[in-house]
Amino acid sequence: MFICGTADEINAMRPVIIFTFFILFMLAMDLYALRGIQHLFSPGRSGNPLFFYIYWSVTLLMLVTLSLTASRFRQLRDPSQFFGIMLIMGIFLMLYIPKLLFNATQLLGDLASLISPLFRHDGGALRKWFLIPGAALGLLTFIAFGMGMARGRTNVKIFRESIQIRELPDSFHGLKIVQLSDIHLAGFYKHPGYIRKVVTMVNQLEPDLICFTGDMVHNFSEEVDPFTDLLNELEAPLGKYAVLGNHDYGAYFNWDSKEEEAANLERVKSQIRASGFDLLLNEHRIIALNGDSLEILGVENWGKPPFPQHGELQKAMSGTVDSHIKILLSHDPSHWDLQVREKEDIALTLSGHTHGMQMGIELGKFRWSPSRWTYRTWAGLYRENGQQLYVNRGLGYTGFPGRVGIRPEITLLTLQPE
Repeated sequence: MFICGTADEINAMRPVIIFTFFILFMLAMDLYALRGIQHLFSPGRSGNPLFFYIYWSVTLLMLVTLSLTASRFRQLRDPSQFFGIMLIMGIFLMLYIPKLLFNATQLLGDLASLISPLFRHDGGALRKWFLIPGAALGLLTFIAFGMGMARGRTNVKIFRESIQIRELPDSFHGLKIVQLSDIHLAGFYKHPGYIRKVVTMVNQLEPDLICFTGDMVHNFSEEVDPFTDLLNELEAPLGKYAVLGNHDYGAYFNWDSKEEEAANLERVKSQIRASGFDLLLNEHRIIALNGDSLEILGVENWGKPPFPQHGELQKAMSGTVDSHIKILLSHDPSHWDLQVREKEDIALTLSGHTHGMQMGIELGKFRWSPSRWTYRTWAGLYRENGQQLYVNRGLGYTGFPGRVGIRPEITLLTLQPE
C-alpha cells in the first residue's frame, strides 16, 4: 500500500493511523478474551445470547467513547471537564488491563496445549489450568483499579524522613521541611475538598519551610483560579518555595499559536506566585536563622527527552556561598543523576514527577512499581556518596484518575546533623 501526500499531510494522518491500529488491536484482544471466557465458563451455549449482547455492548461503547475523548482531549481547554475525561481513561484501563492479564495466561495455556500431546495430556484440561489463575488475576486487578479510583485517588499519606546532613549549622537542627509535588489541579477542579484536606494536614505538621517541586497544573493557568486563596493558607515561617514541572509549560495541548502558549505559561507563573509561593526560575534564596544560613536553589524543568530541559543549574548556583548547605528543588529526578550527583556541592535534592506510576506495591521496606523501568530513582529517599535525593510520589494524577498501591504523598523531612 502506498500513501501519497505532502509531509504535513502524512504527519497529520499518523495519529489517525496509529489510533486505528490501536482500536483493531483492542478488538482482537476482546475476541481472544471472549474465547477464553467461553472455554472457562461456557456462557451462551444454552442458546441465550444475553451474555454476548452485554459483552459487546460494553466493549463497543467503551471504544467509541474512548475514540471521541481522544479526538477532543488536546483541543479541550476546560479544566472542569478534566476529571470526566480521566474517568473514561480509568474505566478503559480497569476493563482492559485485566483482559490483557487474562489473555497472557490464556496464551500460555494455548502454547502448553500445543505440546501436551507429546506428553499424552488432555490439551483442553491443561488450558483450563492456565485460565483459572488468569481469571482470578484479572478479577483482582479489576477490583484494585476500581478501588484505586474510588478511594486511592485521595487517600493521602504523610511520609516522614530524617535527613542527616554533614556540618549542618546548629540553627537548622530539627528544621522541618514539607515537600509537596504534582498536584495537577485540574483533577480536583470540581473536588476542592481534597486540596482543603491537604492544606489542613500540612499546617498541622507546623513546617518551617514548604517546598513545591512542580506540576501545579496539568496544562492551563485557569486550573489554579479556584485554589489561590486556599493555597495561601499554607503556613511556613521561613517561606514557601516552588519550581515548574513539565506540565506547567502547557506542552500537552494544541495551542493556536506560540504566543498563546507563552501567555499561558506566564500566567501559570503568576498564579503560583499569587498562591503564596516564591517561584524559583534558575535562581536561589538564602535562608538566614540565628546567624546561620542555608541556600534553597530552584531550577526550571530539566528531564531526559522528550521532557523539556529549561533548567540551568549553573545559573541557579551563581552567587551561592561554598560553605552554605544547599537544597535543590528540581522536578525531574533524572536531573539528579545526570547533572547533580557527584558533580555539584548540593546536599539534598527534592524532586517529584514520577507519581510512582500511581500503581505498585509498598509493603514495609519492599517497594516495586512499573516506574522503576523508566526511572532509577522513582520514590522515597536515595543516598549516594554524601548526597541525598528525595522523590515525592505526588498528590494528583494524570492518565489514570486513581492510585493502586502508591498513595498520594505529603513529605515531612526533618534535618539532623550527621
